[in-house]
Amino acid sequence: MRVKLARNRVMVYVALAVLALICAFAPTPYSLILPGRALDLGDVVSLAGLTPQTHLYLTDVRFATRVTPLELLSAFTPGARVIRTDDVLPRGITPAQYEDVERDAMTESQTIAAAVAERAAGYRVPAPRSRVMILYFSPHSDAARVLRQGDVITAIDGKKVSSGSQLAGVMRGIKAGTVVSVGMQRRGSARTVQVKTRSFRGRTVLGTYLTTIVEAPRLPIAVRYNLPHVAGSSGGLMFALEIYRSLKRDPLPETLRIAGTGTIAYDGSVGPIEGATQKIAAARIADATLFLVPVENYAEIKDTPGIHVVPVASFGQALKAIASATIPQ
Repeated sequence: MRVKLARNRVMVYVALAVLALICAFAPTPYSLILPGRALDLGDVVSLAGLTPQTHLYLTDVRFATRVTPLELLSAFTPGARVIRTDDVLPRGITPAQYEDVERDAMTESQTIAAAVAERAAGYRVPAPRSRVMILYFSPHSDAARVLRQGDVITAIDGKKVSSGSQLAGVMRGIKAGTVVSVGMQRRGSARTVQVKTRSFRGRTVLGTYLTTIVEAPRLPIAVRYNLPHVAGSSGGLMFALEIYRSLKRDPLPETLRIAGTGTIAYDGSVGPIEGATQKIAAARIADATLFLVPVENYAEIKDTPGIHVVPVASFGQALKAIASATIPQ
């Protein structure tokens, strides 16, 4: 009898050990978006011979893919969000490949930000040449039936597009589920195909992952970035603000700390981002007093306590928001 009881205890211990291993190491189909950091752009952006500005903050998120059951406990962290991994990471590509896509998007945003800021500061900036190329397709994408990896998208419903941010701007005026005409080039041959759009977190998308190949313009003022561990295009607006204020030598009051997020296009328009809730959480940790957010994301965070949230649709609106915030009350 005692031998049997001892054997049963051993089996229970083994089962618990196996369960613990599963919780510690077995991946789930879920990922986590967590609050990241608020980075002072004075430490990130440098312009030759010019003093960087301070108290402008870039916010980011942390993204953990295919987390284990144990790691899912982090979902109870304030500002954390659980998502299905397939919603953000296309099947067939690795997290490392996806990171490459995001790094390309960061490079594009930095190039655009410098061009927008220098033009707004009064410098003559030539228009860059760029093109949008398909890298991957999201799950269940209708676009995958008629488009291929490597295709270059040139137009949506007759409207020319040459950058990812420009394409996103065109898609904002289209209702999800609508069939659009996509002009594209494949191996040098121009074609037009019909693609049914879809909805993704309230936005209309083609269901593709894109990269913008830019022939960067020669800028009057050289800009360098020191941001090795952040990727994606959502820092474009804040990069542009930092560069512009450095060029204009227009410091902020010591008591004003401005954070924000948003993509930026060559025409200065500001586009939506992912993770607004997590980014404003990072801004609050850094004691930011003002948060600039794309108008499309405003509803997500408008009621955040302890920080003034301002929606902007363009670089010009962001400049006005900062100028009005510096006026003594």
